[in-house]
Amino acid sequence: MDKLLKSNWFVKIIAFLLALMLYTVLSMETQEQSDRQSLFNSVSKTSETVSGVAITPYFDENKYVLTDLPRSVDVKLTGSSNLMTKALKVDRRMEVYIDLTKMGPGTKKVPVKIRNVPENLKAVPLPREVEVTLHRKQTKQIPILVDIKNKNKLPEGYETGKLSYSPRSVYVTGPEDYIGDIASVRASVDVSNAKDKLESRLPLRAYDSQGNLLDVLIDPKSVNVTVPISKPSKTVPLTLDEKGSLPDGLTLAGITMNPQEVTLTGPSSALDKVSEVSGVNVDLDKIKEDSTIDVDVPLPEGTESVNPKQVQVKVDVENDIKTKTFKDIPIDMRGDTPEQQASFISPPNGTMDVTITGSKKAVDALAASDISAYVDVSNLESGEHTVSIKVSNSKNLQMKKEFTTAKIKIEAIQSSTDSDQQTDQSTSESGDNNGDSGNEGNTTGKPNDNQAFTQSKAEGKTESITEGEN
Repeated sequence: MDKLLKSNWFVKIIAFLLALMLYTVLSMETQEQSDRQSLFNSVSKTSETVSGVAITPYFDENKYVLTDLPRSVDVKLTGSSNLMTKALKVDRRMEVYIDLTKMGPGTKKVPVKIRNVPENLKAVPLPREVEVTLHRKQTKQIPILVDIKNKNKLPEGYETGKLSYSPRSVYVTGPEDYIGDIASVRASVDVSNAKDKLESRLPLRAYDSQGNLLDVLIDPKSVNVTVPISKPSKTVPLTLDEKGSLPDGLTLAGITMNPQEVTLTGPSSALDKVSEVSGVNVDLDKIKEDSTIDVDVPLPEGTESVNPKQVQVKVDVENDIKTKTFKDIPIDMRGDTPEQQASFISPPNGTMDVTITGSKKAVDALAASDISAYVDVSNLESGEHTVSIKVSNSKNLQMKKEFTTAKIKIEAIQSSTDSDQQTDQSTSESGDNNGDSGNEGNTTGKPNDNQAFTQSKAEGKTESITEGEN
């Protein structure tokens, strides 16, 4: 063994083997380190695309309005995952923006920029450019229009009243060319199935003449709207009708009714036809002494309700009876129009006698002016007509009319042409310059139509406002 250890060849072989083993070990460690470094680099450095990052524009907002700007872009990030996490979830300072501070009105492609990105993290916007337009800014005051929708869907019998809203106008700000295209700023209120007053705050929209919505700023953005919803109503007077007669030995001293008016509800088309409610009947055959009775109020055709449904009628009677005849009571014409000329055929003078029966005290206190007689000529066409004469007195005493009907002639008054009007005006001016000349210019010597109509009015045919009929 000693000889072997002292042999040069043996020592060389041993040294070679040791060197070989050392090389192998070192080579393996280097490869492992290389593999680990490669794996570390592949794990720590990566790419990620963040979608929908908002763009912040910078421009002079006092002078310009920006349009066509995309809502957002994508951003591609490259770097270590630690840096990405820091940028997106910790710092959150990364900003995507465009700089238009040196740009004037017009359309231009501008670069998309990114700032506040951590060092060693690469950020690239996708796309790198966007096309935008700057417009000169304009503000204009415009009145508001409010539309009422679905009136035909209101409950039966209900109608809308006068619409009110506030404010009446707004300030609209936007691109100069947009402001010039605005045809209206309006809101719509839907009244479907409404039975009570509607009060709401509605958003406002700006539209062009074609009805297209315009993207502008409206200040204020909404309008307060009030729409009254109700059934139409109308208050009209009551007319008392006397039926039968008092027993022998009694006379009617007077009849009073409380209230003397009622309120009707229903469609406007029906209410327009009602000027008074008649048919409040008092049966005098059943009256033996002073009495107060409740009488039903009839509902006129087409109307829906009447309030109150009953009225109190007070009947006063006396034993001291007196009869008095009032001569030549003028018969008024009601319902005539400037386009018509109405005249009496019979009675020819448009007057008649009225005989009043009642207590001596009441009859003595009655004057001719307390008696009202009239005929209704509304809606009568040209020609001759027989109409009823209605008479009332302030004391509601029993009356006997000389005539129950009158014969009326209706004539249409022809409209003058513009030329005739100018001629009449010229003639009138000439007459004014030469003094009043009566019927000057009427070569026939007969009163013209207007004179005849005026004369008819002067003869007692003016409209009476006395209420109550018999």
